[in-house]
Amino acid sequence: MRIEAIRPVLLSYDNRDDPPLEWVGGRIWAWNAALVEVRTSTGAVGLGEVSQATMAAEAVPGLLTALRPYLPDGEFAAIAIGDQLRSYTRFWARGGIASGVIAAVELACLDAEAKEQGVPLWQHLAGQLDQLGHAGGARVDRVPESIRGYASGGLGVTEQQVAGWVAEQESAGFETVKIRAMRDPETTVGLLEYLAPRLRPGTRVALDLVQGCASRPWRIADAIEVGRAFESILPYHWYEEPCAAEDVPGYAEVTAALTVPVSGVESYSVREDFGHLMAADGVRVVQPDVGMVGGFSQFARVVADARDRGVDSIPHVWGSGVQLLNSAHVAFALGMPLLEVCTLKNPMREATQGKPFPIVDGVISRADLNEPGSGAVLPADAEQRFAFVPALGMKIT
Repeated sequence: MRIEAIRPVLLSYDNRDDPPLEWVGGRIWAWNAALVEVRTSTGAVGLGEVSQATMAAEAVPGLLTALRPYLPDGEFAAIAIGDQLRSYTRFWARGGIASGVIAAVELACLDAEAKEQGVPLWQHLAGQLDQLGHAGGARVDRVPESIRGYASGGLGVTEQQVAGWVAEQESAGFETVKIRAMRDPETTVGLLEYLAPRLRPGTRVALDLVQGCASRPWRIADAIEVGRAFESILPYHWYEEPCAAEDVPGYAEVTAALTVPVSGVESYSVREDFGHLMAADGVRVVQPDVGMVGGFSQFARVVADARDRGVDSIPHVWGSGVQLLNSAHVAFALGMPLLEVCTLKNPMREATQGKPFPIVDGVISRADLNEPGSGAVLPADAEQRFAFVPALGMKIT
């Protein structure tokens, strides 16, 4: 493929008139997205998304400008672009939101290349693993026919608001629902006790303490206490981000103290961070984000590392329809059994998909992801309909 044009696209869905979406550490004032759009010499258009842009979309245009000198002028294989950009920008782009911009460039190129070849993105990705060295260990013998989605949301200022959302997800066929911690350990345990008699038989719960990005993380003792309450009160699936992202010893302490599998860390943007966490026995489940950790190439390496250690992998997915669809194709290509599906109101997520996301009774069918590329779109009126609003987005308190 050859890049003819590349540009950033910033979008917002201002949800200040909707019911408040709050968690223990902040509030979603708007759904912000920063996309990277690539147009190739054949006219194919690919889309990628910077996952960190939910909180810092304003940084993306400048970072993309800084990356431009390192983009190839001629023909290249899309699977190589992420590693090429990383090799030239170690001084300033090794992690953080710069890693997310590299991810968006790589995914946009892979999406466009899949369209040029006339194949779905999952098929294109599955065929690239042998070119990624150790990531070849993430290969599966057969791409699954379907994978399950789990409902992600569970934000609210009252127990009733969260319980109402959970009931809606159960009615939609989801077997696992993810809720977030409330104001403090006491109110969080109160939420668990409120939900327990209201769950349908067979529903499992993932509890996200959201301490990975908290400005004032809970004490480890509190994280353990809430974890013990969680595993005794509810049918659990996993216990997410009970510690600050950088607190590897804290993760190891919580994991050692609990039966419920501890998971993390979605905000890790460097493959090696996951390696350090797993080496310390800090988690039983890793949750890399393909738009955060540097793209498909780095994501696949994290999954291969986890499989080598006997650690499960579940993708973190949060953003527009571009991120949701790219992540679904990645999950199929790597044979991952579960995908995060945010069900909170976000018209921008729906508008950036060529057709409604193909999930029925909590199951995503591979046959429904059959058009060339990812299926993500940027409607002609998107930049007017979802005009970017600076200084909103998700804000930490």
